[in-house]
Amino acid sequence: MCGVGKTLPHNNKVILKDIYLSFFYGAKIGIIGLNGSGKSTLLKIIAGVEKGYKGEVVWAPGYSVGYLEQEPQMDPSKTVIEVVREGVQEVVDLLDEYNAIGLKFCEPMSDDEMNALIERQGELTELIEHHDGWEIESKLERAMDALQCPPPDASVATLSGGERRRVAL
Repeated sequence: MCGVGKTLPHNNKVILKDIYLSFFYGAKIGIIGLNGSGKSTLLKIIAGVEKGYKGEVVWAPGYSVGYLEQEPQMDPSKTVIEVVREGVQEVVDLLDEYNAIGLKFCEPMSDDEMNALIERQGELTELIEHHDGWEIESKLERAMDALQCPPPDASVATLSGGERRRVAL
């Protein structure tokens, strides 16, 4: 972060002023401050959630930032496993497309259509392997177990605040 600042537009209160930060790989960082001093705002800026700030924020190539809200918002109509899968939606989408192609092979088609499907299936196979997608369900199961999440089929609407945070993680 270089020269990052944030002023509240409705009252011109300065929340952050001229912040310079960088983190070493693997570092564990704590942010301490009084209520209303800008801790959450700073984290939202780092995560790319907050857009209305001045200065510059740059992430190292190949890295991404995750952000867990203090009060995670989840679709109450979903189950725990459906919300957890959202965290790996890219891989889930690849697997869904791969499976859909497998079903299309049962349908009549031209040689060109067949070749296009075979080529796309090969591309998907490489992408899935790159993301270790064949093991995604067991990875999610292990992560949910480590975080002591509620049962996968539990409704999100019935979860306590602590359970919601574990699911969101």
